[in-house]
Amino acid sequence: MSSNQSTEYLFDHLVIMARDSLDELSNIFTSQGFQLTALAHHNLGSSNRLIMLKSSYIELLGWEKEKQTQRAEIAHQPIGLDALVFRTDDANACYRQLKEAGFAVNPVQDLSREGDFMGNKVLVEFKTVRFSEQPIPGLRIYFCEHLTPDYVWQKQWLTHPNKTQDLQKITIVSPNIKETATRFQGLLGLADSQLKFLQDCVQISLPNINLWIQAQGSPKGVSIERVYLNQSALDPVDFIIDHHFLTHTHPSLGTHL
Repeated sequence: MSSNQSTEYLFDHLVIMARDSLDELSNIFTSQGFQLTALAHHNLGSSNRLIMLKSSYIELLGWEKEKQTQRAEIAHQPIGLDALVFRTDDANACYRQLKEAGFAVNPVQDLSREGDFMGNKVLVEFKTVRFSEQPIPGLRIYFCEHLTPDYVWQKQWLTHPNKTQDLQKITIVSPNIKETATRFQGLLGLADSQLKFLQDCVQISLPNINLWIQAQGSPKGVSIERVYLNQSALDPVDFIIDHHFLTHTHPSLGTHL
């Protein structure tokens, strides 16, 4: 995908994999002052609850206990920080651009779940663009087009007791920060001005979030290390989600992370 294309991708949401511990993870975030949406079920066989923010959200994704998920792409994902999802206004155009750029992209997929809107039962619908081979090994990445965004960003879900409003920054660790940054640039069609190369990290500026790629050798290769949230864009970081947070607040999950 060339850097001079007109498409500018927003960050859409972060996926935290819960597997069959969706209730436990939901309780962790509720106890920390987050309001979660009601449990919902996808047409593909998974379930989720969301932490809605001003321009993005966090998805707790999993399935009911004592059930096997029908979604092959998440069946073996461990509990924890799992996927980066970018927003597209046209999934079909996104698919064509990625394919032309040489990425191993799957055909556009329809995704839906049940929901409530103004007292009525509704169908929340999406189109997603996923990969048969991840463009950055170690990271799960896909693109999402919201067909019914009003059903997702409902005012009632945007107020949290801890007053969190924004997902400010996501830190990614990589044994080769330049290579990972270049891959992101091709994937998202970023202009050179959106990348800032520092001594041991690269800052990628998207319209609604910053991605920081930090140098770190890891047996897992590239991975999501830490997520920073705040009460407003002008505030310092108010809340951090990482491996330590998940294991410290719910030690029993430590054996699965």
